[in-house]
Amino acid sequence: MNATPFGHYRLQKLIGQGGMGEVYQAYDTKTDRVVALKVLPHHMAQDETFQARFRRESQAAAGINDPHVVPIHGFGEIDGRLYLDMRLIEGRNLGTMLQETDKPLGAAFAVMIVDQVANGLDAAHRLGLIHRDIKPSNILITDKDFVYLIDFGLVRTAGEQGLTTAGSTLGTLAYMAPERFEGGEVDARSDIYALTCVLYECLTGARPYPAESLEQQIAGHMVSPIPRPSDVDPRLAAFDEVIAKGMAKKPAKRYQSAGELAEAAKRALSAPVRRGSSRHAARPAAKRPRKGLIAATVAALVLVAAGLGLWIWAPWDRDDDSLPAGAVPEIAATVPADVRAAGRLVIGVNVPYAPMEFKNADGQLVGFDVELMDAVSRVLGLVSDYRDTAFDTILPGVVDGTYDVGMSSVTDTKEREELVDFVTYLQAGTQWARRPGTALGPASACGLKVGVAEGTLQATEELPAKSDQCAAAGMPPIEMVVFKSQDEVTSALVKGEVDAMSADSPVTGFAIKLSRGDLVPAGDVFDSAPYGWPVAKESGMTEPLQRALEHLMETGEYRAIATMWGVERGMIDKPVVNGAGR
Repeated sequence: MNATPFGHYRLQKLIGQGGMGEVYQAYDTKTDRVVALKVLPHHMAQDETFQARFRRESQAAAGINDPHVVPIHGFGEIDGRLYLDMRLIEGRNLGTMLQETDKPLGAAFAVMIVDQVANGLDAAHRLGLIHRDIKPSNILITDKDFVYLIDFGLVRTAGEQGLTTAGSTLGTLAYMAPERFEGGEVDARSDIYALTCVLYECLTGARPYPAESLEQQIAGHMVSPIPRPSDVDPRLAAFDEVIAKGMAKKPAKRYQSAGELAEAAKRALSAPVRRGSSRHAARPAAKRPRKGLIAATVAALVLVAAGLGLWIWAPWDRDDDSLPAGAVPEIAATVPADVRAAGRLVIGVNVPYAPMEFKNADGQLVGFDVELMDAVSRVLGLVSDYRDTAFDTILPGVVDGTYDVGMSSVTDTKEREELVDFVTYLQAGTQWARRPGTALGPASACGLKVGVAEGTLQATEELPAKSDQCAAAGMPPIEMVVFKSQDEVTSALVKGEVDAMSADSPVTGFAIKLSRGDLVPAGDVFDSAPYGWPVAKESGMTEPLQRALEHLMETGEYRAIATMWGVERGMIDKPVVNGAGR
């Protein structure tokens, strides 16, 4: 057999690959045995922090003594690549099995898998380790139905924070517990949630929250009702309570050990199957009435600290003049002296305006604008200091020095450029939304109620102009209904209190996605214009902001943040100062 040398190993064949590297069948010349060798990407060995964590966690994982956890023989670095040496298991991959069959695997088989994986998980949890990536593709099953849990090389000590690289998540969204998106503490109960998701998929043949987009997937875990196996097959009714408890939104309401989950699943397996009149349990999942989209908008897309992370540090507490991690010295040097001395970038912002800036269920300020500004502040060696204020006070606050910069999806216009300077960072237009079954849009709205958020261009320019056109044509004017926040606008449309809404295209698109069919577009995007960060004229802030954003574009972080928040269609190629076209 041809083999590629890799240190004292001979790589015989590739048996798997993913975002965290490749897995090879390899021959170890030192021990004279065939092993599974996981080789991580080049860049991970270059990151000293990651390398230290990798060695620490690999050592800990090697100490797990349970037959259902694939043993780790060794680990290290060869030719600038980190590697894990593991026992080679000849078995079937559960993820591949589910994909190939495209149907349920049977309740008995599902419970057998969960029972054995639970044994391995509890052994790890007793050592204070969590897996963080429980999913079907990390579960191997031998011909004798012996189950192994693999990839413990990426475990983490319980309570330790996750990676904070933008766009990076250690795990698969389909199985990630809600707290993973909120930046909360991740512990053993996050693994239990993920294992329950695996149980549901084995029972039903479908993931708990199937979705077409990243935002919808996250919204499912965060705010959607927990799915019931009996909605797929009434014979699985006994598992409804098992899934409900294992996938509880709050960790305290879940099973507190994987063994508890396994025991509950075994009891459900042996429970008598109800028939006859009990078939009402198989009714299709009802479309539950919404309390307005505000709840979904505030809580849904909370990728934030688990996968993307908010940098939390206080540079003004430093005892030396060194820059914090992530700062780029030559760019940070362009920050005006007074701002640099304060160590903070004071930002005027108006919330909520999801997905740009809003507060999640824990009251944390999140969104695309927030994520991007945090990254910019990091490059500048500053910490973001957000000040919530009314939208129409942001520009005056920038002019009088209350804020160093404004950040609230502010459209760069010629009129506004007379007051402040803008550094552009995204392109957006206006888009309308309506409820299904109605025929209206921006060109046919005379006499209708249209909701807008106060202070926006839609409220101050677009709708007044359209309403005047209606009156000039002898038709009833548009009844503009102004709300304090965009969440209130969206909620009013869902409940039928207005006929349509008009908002910036990223906001409308986000609301439509999260509505799960309650809202649809009313026409295409129009009047595209750049969003910009307003700063006081001659303040010296345009150069550092522009250069910091250029740096993020070069590193790919700008694209990653835009993609994670679903606004990649509005990305620009280069930030400019005062780029208004109208």
